[in-house]
Amino acid sequence: MSSQFITIRFLEFKGFSAKRHAFAEMGRSLVNGWSADGLVFSKQLGTGAGNGFSVLPNFSLYAWLGVWESFEHAERFFETDSRWLGFIEASSGISGWDAIPLKGKGTWNGIQPFDFSVADPTWDGPVAVITRASIRWHKSLLFWWNVPSASKHLEGKQGLLYAKGVGEFPLLEQATFSLWESASNLDQFAYQSKEHAPMIKKTRKYDWYSEEMFVRMGVVRLVASR
Repeated sequence: MSSQFITIRFLEFKGFSAKRHAFAEMGRSLVNGWSADGLVFSKQLGTGAGNGFSVLPNFSLYAWLGVWESFEHAERFFETDSRWLGFIEASSGISGWDAIPLKGKGTWNGIQPFDFSVADPTWDGPVAVITRASIRWHKSLLFWWNVPSASKHLEGKQGLLYAKGVGEFPLLEQATFSLWESASNLDQFAYQSKEHAPMIKKTRKYDWYSEEMFVRMGVVRLVASR
């Protein structure tokens, strides 16, 4: 099993003061990124309205991704980091999952932070996926014109437990975090879904992205509080 550890959290905020605090922390993260002992890579991300696949922001929900050298580093951060504790103090609920990297390709801001060298090829538990892309600015309108129909393809898919569209910069830096009951459910959608194939073809035809990344993770724990 890989020693690298991945944490994904969704934080909810209610009330003007809490939402203002979360929005300010989002801005702060773009200038002063998160840092901690053992933290390999991190991103604080906003979400879109509705199911997250929208140009309109949702100021009530933010996502946080951390890639760690080990489980112990992650646990120590969540228990003791003052910046994180201040962030969650304003929140009304936290959910997400912990995972290990299984396989993937591509980069995020020119970096591939996930270590797949010692991944478990026999993993048969729940899986989660990150699909992330930088959208070419001159093709952003075309991309967002197609997003509503594309996001509907995920709804009601067998084995899909959760999916949310997230982003670092409005319109141009987008990602999807999704959680599946099993790898077979994910594979059925990714490789056999008749709705999914046309979007893959459009992506190749229109060359929307200047950078892409796909990561599959084995989920070791679901997280929920409050």
